[in-house]
Amino acid sequence: MALILDQRFPLGRFHATRWNQNPFEDPYGEWPPSPWRLLRALVARWNQYSRETGDSDPGPLRSILEALSSELPSFLLPAFAWRGLALRQYHPAAVEFTKKKSVPEFKRAVRSLALDTYQAVPPDQPIYWVWSSLQLLAPESRLLDELLRRMLYFGRAETYSILNSVPALPRGLSPNCILTSERHRGNPVLVPKPGEKLDIDILLAATDNKLISRRRIPSGAAWYYATLPPRPKARPKDLPTVQFSSEHRVIQFAVGGRVYPALERWIKVTERFRGRVILNRAKQLSGGAEGRYDQLTTRQRDELALLSGKDGRGLPIAGHRHAFFLLWPDDKGSPSRLICHRASPFSHDEIRAIFTAADRPISWEAGSLDWALRLVPLPFETPAPEGFLGRSSQWISVTPFVPPGNRHRFRPDGRSRTGESPEKLLAKLLLKSGFPKPALIELSAAPSSASWVYVHATLSERRRLRNERTPSVRLGHWFKIHFESDVAGPICVGHSSHFGLGLFAPFPKSDGTS
Repeated sequence: MALILDQRFPLGRFHATRWNQNPFEDPYGEWPPSPWRLLRALVARWNQYSRETGDSDPGPLRSILEALSSELPSFLLPAFAWRGLALRQYHPAAVEFTKKKSVPEFKRAVRSLALDTYQAVPPDQPIYWVWSSLQLLAPESRLLDELLRRMLYFGRAETYSILNSVPALPRGLSPNCILTSERHRGNPVLVPKPGEKLDIDILLAATDNKLISRRRIPSGAAWYYATLPPRPKARPKDLPTVQFSSEHRVIQFAVGGRVYPALERWIKVTERFRGRVILNRAKQLSGGAEGRYDQLTTRQRDELALLSGKDGRGLPIAGHRHAFFLLWPDDKGSPSRLICHRASPFSHDEIRAIFTAADRPISWEAGSLDWALRLVPLPFETPAPEGFLGRSSQWISVTPFVPPGNRHRFRPDGRSRTGESPEKLLAKLLLKSGFPKPALIELSAAPSSASWVYVHATLSERRRLRNERTPSVRLGHWFKIHFESDVAGPICVGHSSHFGLGLFAPFPKSDGTS
């Protein structure tokens, strides 16, 4: 026979601090739940049970505690359980007053920030406690059920929990987490020391109680270590082997996140996403785990050219034939989609590399996991945003146009070159990209005529800027383009255009059309 407990966390979080740790200074918390904590919780619920029923006989309770402490449990833990992102809580610390010599007046409440750590647990997947050779008598079993029914939280008070006993594990399942005394072989878990008599007074003592105040852990308890089951690896769904046509020139992802980057930092997202795509494709070509670009052969680099923009010798390919990676805004100006676009269709392996790049969040600000974006692949049949592949004779900037680098706008005598103004350079780049000569290029009134934005820097430029502690920013301009007749999009030209700068969209004409 075996004793099996079914424990669920309906809110999806288990908040618990390891013994003798500050609740807001323990970044790891307790996992799996501690048997020592379970014994303390049972005693606390027995006090409630005794008040409610008038049954003050502690004999059955002692039998339950001694039985549970005589054998270490094993666990069946959910596969998808992990340490969640800490919750930020602000606590009032003091009240600050003005420094007037007359009557002091309230100025503000001083707050302190605390991080609340927890273990994320699927609400619909229970934790099973298993004592494989433990059997309780009928009165003890009934008392245990009464105590478990009254146990509404486990760990810190914000952890809503439901505990009950079950006759057996689900069919085909067995414990996947065993407690062992081998040091540092997993997560530390506080347990009653097997083979020693349980002292109820020490079991219920707080950390500042004189019985245990000078001890790291209570006498009669010990640290055991739990090796957690390996987390299942999410594998991208196998893509069907089909003949890719022109409809697969555009691959889209929905963008979500807690904090969206400002427009001048959008390129940080597309840069890192493109880097992942190239890394994944390099792994495919080399068949290795690292997939370093500098270890590829010339032929392999040639196969990467339509993603990286460089041929096998490391020279830029002509005609801007390689892929564009850009963010498209919604009506509020937040990035709503990440679009991968190329004039030639993406191959099966390239699409797989692109989808794999979206498996992990992309951080656009160093040092903060909260400031990261999630990318959700959209079906191939999802139409591109209105205006991206549309036709119009009038186009307006969606992202700032940055003139190409290594241009000399001023003569040696200080006078400006007429052909090097941003408007002239934009017209030249449009002609070079195959568009007709624009009839008029004018500055856009919104959001401003010019703004500073981050641009893509080469490896040598990044090293130089890192040494000089200078960010890679350039001045971008907002324009309206008027053509004599309708032209088809997308229009994306200028410095870092393959990362989303210099992007244009149709804007309504005076008659309401676009």
